[in-house]
Amino acid sequence: MKALTLILTFAIIVAFSQTLVTHSYLQRNLYSMLNHTQQHINETISCVYQINVKTSCHSPPLTTDAIGISIGDAEGNEVLAQLDGPDDSETFKQCSTISFEILGPCVGKICQLYLFRNGTDGWMPETVTALYNDYPPVTFNYNIFIPQGVSSGFNYCDDKN
Repeated sequence: MKALTLILTFAIIVAFSQTLVTHSYLQRNLYSMLNHTQQHINETISCVYQINVKTSCHSPPLTTDAIGISIGDAEGNEVLAQLDGPDDSETFKQCSTISFEILGPCVGKICQLYLFRNGTDGWMPETVTALYNDYPPVTFNYNIFIPQGVSSGFNYCDDKN
């Protein structure tokens, strides 16, 4: 009888220890999975940027060219986007201002902005203003035709002003 009690006790201890090990393993796995998920969420958090583009009165009456933008901070972080309006044929009309909201990874204070143009119409922006977070708006003065297929812009990140 003592042997049977000893065997039962041993079997119960082994069963509970297996349950504890499995439970501990599951907890660690769950914690690791949640931590990885939270890290992934933090890496993909997006911020909203407002971009106001004023097309010059010296620009063609309107352009159907594809216009892209790159904004960045002093740390080398950047956001790339295509500037599409509600009606692409009327988006960049001469002497007009249009606002865009773009979504992208969060950056610091915007200090660089580049525009890209792809098409045959040509386009001349007058100013581009970027608004983001609690930072003051930053205006980039262009008044030049954006060349086809190459970026054109400004990098004020190294300025001490």
